[in-house]
Amino acid sequence: MATARRRRGINGRWLLAVALVAMLPGAGSASAAALYAGSTEKYSVAFKAEGAKRYVMQFAGRTHCYYTEPEESVGGGGFSAFPAPKLMHEGPHGGFAAHEYGGDSYSLSIAEIRGDFSGDAVSGSAPAGSPKRGEKRVYYGKRGPIEIFLRKTGAEVGGIRGTFVPRCPLGKGRSVPAQHALFRRPAFAKLERGSRFLRRVAHQGRTRSGGRFEETIAIAGRVRGDAVVGTYRRVRTSEPDGERCVTGPLPFRAVRYLPAG
Repeated sequence: MATARRRRGINGRWLLAVALVAMLPGAGSASAAALYAGSTEKYSVAFKAEGAKRYVMQFAGRTHCYYTEPEESVGGGGFSAFPAPKLMHEGPHGGFAAHEYGGDSYSLSIAEIRGDFSGDAVSGSAPAGSPKRGEKRVYYGKRGPIEIFLRKTGAEVGGIRGTFVPRCPLGKGRSVPAQHALFRRPAFAKLERGSRFLRRVAHQGRTRSGGRFEETIAIAGRVRGDAVVGTYRRVRTSEPDGERCVTGPLPFRAVRYLPAG
């Protein structure tokens, strides 16, 4: 039986992600997050530093796919890993690393990223350049029960990822998790009338006891010059009784980050 393995990697040796400084009240305080971000034509990457902890926020780009049994190229494709901030672990020889496994019954996907944090830059395992004119804008916000990260490019906001504090059970589980990803996979939305966007996603499934459920997710917002503001809402409907559990709408404000210096 043939199996497929998607290699989600980018050829190269070094990554340079210029530190981004938030235009936030109190951004210089010990509790403020420092973002590191960079992008090229092939991929985008972002990290976050909060105190002594390091997170990967985004890793997205182009990849090459092929079958392994027997080996056969199936062409290129796109990937967008880490739908929520992923805590990076310090390695035995220094530096930080994080990985994510995915795929389905026919394929396995692995995303792995490594980085060395030093001052206002991160060096790692893929090539990148400093933010330059025309690069995708970076927005990030963490307030109350929601944390969100996204980029804007042209007529689209993309790579929408983050976490929220739910009021309802999610997926097959019965208990309410302390925190959960906004979406299963990083989302995107087209801008309407130049600055507004709306994205809806629906999931259906069965609980471990066999009951059916549907989860409807909606994120709406507006892109301003210095921030993206909006709301996030998630509704879970159980069948056959039609019981609804609602989280939100949760307001968010993601501030645009600018290169340090």
